[in-house]
Amino acid sequence: MQIITSRDNAKVKRLVSLHRRENARREGLVFLEGERLCKDAFESGVCPVEAVVTEKNIPWAEKYAKDTEVTVLSEDCFKKIASTVNPQGIACLVRQPALEKEIPYRGDGNDIYVVLEDVQDPGNLGTIIRTADAFDLTAVIMSPSTCDPFNEKTLRSSMGSVWHLPLVTCPLDDAFAFFGQNGIETLAMHLKGEILKEADIKLPAAYLIGNEGRGLTKEISDKCTRLIKIPMPGKAESLNAAAASAITGYVLSTKRK
Repeated sequence: MQIITSRDNAKVKRLVSLHRRENARREGLVFLEGERLCKDAFESGVCPVEAVVTEKNIPWAEKYAKDTEVTVLSEDCFKKIASTVNPQGIACLVRQPALEKEIPYRGDGNDIYVVLEDVQDPGNLGTIIRTADAFDLTAVIMSPSTCDPFNEKTLRSSMGSVWHLPLVTCPLDDAFAFFGQNGIETLAMHLKGEILKEADIKLPAAYLIGNEGRGLTKEISDKCTRLIKIPMPGKAESLNAAAASAITGYVLSTKRK
């Protein structure tokens, strides 16, 4: 294999460009950097487009990126395309999976959904997806104004879970219509709500998390069948959105039959 050694090489410049999320999104691609992220994507069946490695990582590409175009860069060139301080010398481009429009439904009485209204922090979103995966939630449902789940920070904080469960983007009115049709209780995180652990919640259920600064809008809270809260006996006034989601997801998962 030829090793690209010039930082001014056209392919290097293109990879630098595609590491910017807005450029990759326009081409329907996701740029991944690091062995763990790339390996998880390949093993999860995501459509690979290109693997990019340094010379010492050619064996990795031969193992995980079979039948995929492989570009080999010098260590210096790889540093140009990387965003990490100490790059591992492994990156890849994959086709961006389509976000689902239809909400999945298992119908076994144990469905749990987390619904996000205008969550803006990529780290929070990635952590919420990761915990949803850990507790085997049916899907993560996002309002159209929620941040990009394929943002690099989201991908890193999800630790590969972004590939493991359905991610749905739809107007929340459509989600509420679906919940109503299927008898799914909707739970709004609210300071005036019932205490989560004490509430007699029956599955299937969906719980809603709002924007980090504003919380859920009144319009959305009013649509929910129940208000719930997580008690906070300490001095903190609120919980991080991802922490609140993890606690609620765990408590609801213990109610499965």
